[in-house]
Amino acid sequence: MSNHPISLLLVGVEGSEFRLAAEMARANGADVSTADNAVAALKHLRAHGADLVMIDVCLDVVSFLERMRAERLSVPVIACGIDAPARIAVAAIHAGARDYLPLPPEAELIAAAIQTFASRMAAPIEIEALVGHTVADVERELILQTLERCQGNRTSASTILGISVRTMRNKLRTFIEAGIPVSPAA
Repeated sequence: MSNHPISLLLVGVEGSEFRLAAEMARANGADVSTADNAVAALKHLRAHGADLVMIDVCLDVVSFLERMRAERLSVPVIACGIDAPARIAVAAIHAGARDYLPLPPEAELIAAAIQTFASRMAAPIEIEALVGHTVADVERELILQTLERCQGNRTSASTILGISVRTMRNKLRTFIEAGIPVSPAA
């Protein structure tokens, strides 16, 4: 883990099993803050920021992520829920949540999520590997690798990249026309 504890914002209804995750996260070395709703969470992010947000899917995760993007609040979000219908979890992922974590919380899953994001924060970005390449080459690789990671889903990849689906499709069309292989649509 990095030198400072990961700053985690848990967004969920007071007294729910969701709040058990707070104690588990604290036990794993996280600096945990809580918010009861999306409005309070956005206020917290504006004032204090966070390294990671975990939000209950009972709240409107899609609108929350849209507001974060509109305010340029760039924090990874994990959706969480107790026996949430698959369509709600999928909608959260499609809207830009990095993952879905089922609740009630398990210590191992909370620890794994914290460790994953802490290691990403501690790892240096490999800028050296980009030096000497054109911006177009770097952009193309970023788009293609993100698309591959999203298993060909253009909407998910464009959401992660912060571009419109139309821009994504136009870029992919130019890649295909140039003879560059592109992941098939999901």
